[in-house]
Amino acid sequence: MPQILAPIKHVVVVMLENRSLDNMLGTLYTDGPAPSVVLPARSASRFDGLQPGLTNPSNPGYFNGGSPQSIPVTATVRSSTVPDPDPEETFTNVTFQLFGPETPNPNPRWPTQGFVVNYATTGASDATQIMQCHSPTQVPILAALARSYAVSDAWFASVPSQTWANRSFVHAGTSNGHVDNGSPPDPLDWDVPTIFNVLNSTGTSWAVYHDTVLVPSVTRTMFPTLWPSSLDSQFRTFDDFVNDCADARLPQYSFVEPSFLIDPNDDHPPHDVNAGEALLHAVWTAVSTSPGFAKTLLVITYDEHGGCYDHVLPPFGATPPDSTSMPGDQGFGFDRFGVRVPVVVVSPWIAAGTVFRSDTTVPYDHTTILATLRDWLTIPPSAMLPSRRIAAAPTLGQLLTLSAPRTDVPSLAPPTAITVPTPTSAAPNDLQRSLVSATARRYGLDPTQELLKIRTRQHAIDFFRRNAGA
Repeated sequence: MPQILAPIKHVVVVMLENRSLDNMLGTLYTDGPAPSVVLPARSASRFDGLQPGLTNPSNPGYFNGGSPQSIPVTATVRSSTVPDPDPEETFTNVTFQLFGPETPNPNPRWPTQGFVVNYATTGASDATQIMQCHSPTQVPILAALARSYAVSDAWFASVPSQTWANRSFVHAGTSNGHVDNGSPPDPLDWDVPTIFNVLNSTGTSWAVYHDTVLVPSVTRTMFPTLWPSSLDSQFRTFDDFVNDCADARLPQYSFVEPSFLIDPNDDHPPHDVNAGEALLHAVWTAVSTSPGFAKTLLVITYDEHGGCYDHVLPPFGATPPDSTSMPGDQGFGFDRFGVRVPVVVVSPWIAAGTVFRSDTTVPYDHTTILATLRDWLTIPPSAMLPSRRIAAAPTLGQLLTLSAPRTDVPSLAPPTAITVPTPTSAAPNDLQRSLVSATARRYGLDPTQELLKIRTRQHAIDFFRRNAGA
């Protein structure tokens, strides 16, 4: 296979939580200059963000023939913690958000019209929050990097559902037939080889950096193939990431996790996006001031849309990754993609103002990261993960359009907005509960019994304190 990204020696992926493209970057190119470069060159010159006239009905009767009580999308959020409470994100709920009560099909009667009605089922006092989107001034770091380098307006989550399934696709190219996190989430159901096992076998350096000391890496917690103590040194802190950037000691592949529980900065609603902005600024500062910046490719993405509004119906025709997925849970054939998520790619070899879409007939999804690693590192088929989704995925090879690296480095001021803390008395979200149940399984505890004790986030923190170093 031909090598891609030849000038690159280090790939860094940062994956945040539960935001759609429209929710975070829908108005990126609404005002000001249009994109300077679109890839592939034959694709549309306009960024596919928010457009006038986008609405959702707020009345369930609309799906039974009633006139819509239309809620328009808005280009700013009223609060940096919108939407609050957390939207629904399981497979059944996402299906309703995209198709209403209709059976999913490529030509639906109500495409992407179920977001407000579905969000109202959470008991939200104002269900119209789900139609509020962030302006570039409200997410200045993400927006500035998107405009200064490359952003995709056609990158889809791998599964129209929750965190574990989508994070599994970015690490393993499959979710082993699962669409929801599980009840309770059990890592023994996700016992599949990952890209990190492949990199180990091929002698490629890698590390997972996570922004907390007490709570373990969700990547390691999810996959029993990453539990052996021989891999301990590969799981490091965010301070290690900053130091490794400064000392030009980054491994070939780095995966960065935010904090999901303690002072969360993962952007998971209703966590304050200002905290996520601060994390992205810290990542950007570490990478851009590193002696190895010109040899580094930084990818910023989100695992899934988390119930946040997006106007684009995800494509059908996705490749099922394996026999376990044909069909998998709830009869899903893994033959359609999830909702669009933000993806920003940073490198001095990328022209400012780039907007990119797939350069093949297959859309981008999270397995693009794995396909890119395969072709960048020239991993032979015999050593690579066997997922057919990876085999079909396009790569990021088209993005390095410059013949020499840029010498300009955008100066991004640290975010000044005050972060609203998440009270530890609040109930844990699904991802936080999954960290507890999976850690319990890893350390020989009963996940169901442990979850019965977790009624608040403080209870979850106390669980990790009791089991630190187990």
